[in-house]
Amino acid sequence: MRSRMILLGMTALVTITASIGFVQPLTPEERAQGFMALFNGKDLDGWDIIGDADTWQVKDGVIVCTGKGSGWLKSKWEFDDFVFRVEWRVKKGGNSGVFFRALPVADPWVNGFEVQILDDGGQISPTNCGALYGLVAPKTNPIKSDAWNTYEIRAVGDRVQVYFNGVLVHDVDLSAQPEMAKRPKRGYIGLQNHGDYVEFRNLRVLEIGYRWLFNGSDLSAWKTEGAGEWKILPDGVLHYTGKGTHLWTRESFRNFVLRLEWRIEKGGDSGIYLRGDVRGRAQVNIWEHPMGSGQIWGYNIAPQKRMDAPTGQWNYMEIRMVGNKVSVWLNGMWVIEDAALPDIASEGPIALQHHGTPLWFRNIRIKVLP
Repeated sequence: MRSRMILLGMTALVTITASIGFVQPLTPEERAQGFMALFNGKDLDGWDIIGDADTWQVKDGVIVCTGKGSGWLKSKWEFDDFVFRVEWRVKKGGNSGVFFRALPVADPWVNGFEVQILDDGGQISPTNCGALYGLVAPKTNPIKSDAWNTYEIRAVGDRVQVYFNGVLVHDVDLSAQPEMAKRPKRGYIGLQNHGDYVEFRNLRVLEIGYRWLFNGSDLSAWKTEGAGEWKILPDGVLHYTGKGTHLWTRESFRNFVLRLEWRIEKGGDSGIYLRGDVRGRAQVNIWEHPMGSGQIWGYNIAPQKRMDAPTGQWNYMEIRMVGNKVSVWLNGMWVIEDAALPDIASEGPIALQHHGTPLWFRNIRIKVLP
C-alpha cells in the first residue's frame, strides 16, 4: 500500500507539473548576465495585442496564438541592441514568426525584421523556417517538427546573429545590404499571428549595455537608510507605502539612459530626480495630471502628449540624459525630446520621489553613456 501511495503521489506530481506549464525561471547565469523575463507565465502583462484581442491567450504557462483573425503580439518596450531568447512550437504545416526592431504597424515584417517560423521539413530559402523573412535564407534549417524549438536573436548595431536550436544560421552585416541597412535600429519585439495555432514560452531579453539598479531582489544600489517604507514584494516589485522620503541611488551619474516601469493609484504623485537635484527642478513627473507624466517639473517643460496608461496599470518610461538635455519616452512615444535644462548639475545621483502616495516600481536599469 505504501509503495502504491508513493507511486500515486509521483504520478500526481508529474500531472501537476505538466498542468502548471513550462515556465522556467531565469537561470543563475542569465540573472548574472542581466536578462529580464518578458513573459510571467500567467498573463500578457508587458505586451500589447495588435489585431484580434481573443487570438492571444495564456494556457499552462504558455502564450498561445489560436490562429483566429490576424495581427501580432507586441512588446511594451522598444529595443535597439539586445539578445532575445524564445521557445516555440507549431503544428504540422504551421506558420508564424518572431519580429524584432519592428514598428507598431499592421505588417511589421515590411519595415522591421522577422525570423520566420514554418513547419517546412527543413527546406532552405528566404521564406523558410529560420530565414530573415524575405531577405536572407538561413545557413541551415534544423527545425524539429511538432516539438519545441529555440531561437536566440542577437542584434547589436548593424550585426544580427540568429541561433536556431543552438545552431548559428545567420551572421549578417545589415549595412552591407541596402534593403536591410535602411530598416530601423530600434523597435519592438513581436510574435506573429499568421492564421495558425502556435505556442511560445520562456521569453527573455538582455539589453546590451544596461545594468540593474533594481531587479526585484535587493536594494543594494540605493540609500535605504532613513528612506522609509520602501519594500520588495514577493513578485519582485518595489512598493513605497507613502511613508518616508526619496530613495536615492548610491552612485552618481552623468550621461545615461534610465529605463523603469511604474504604476500609481488614483491621485498618485511621484517623479524621478535627475543628477542629485534635491530641489526637484530636474524632475521627470509621474502623476495623474491631465497633461500627463513626463513633465520636467522645475523647468515647466510639458510633454507633447498624454501617454499615461490607465490608472493602476504599468507604465514604461525611458529617460535619456546627455549634457544638459533630456528626452523622455513613455509607453511608445518620445513625449519630451532634447529639452535643455540650464544650470543642471554635471552629475549626481538619481532618486525615486516621495510625495506621500503609494508607488510601485519594477525593472529599473541604467546604461551609462560617454
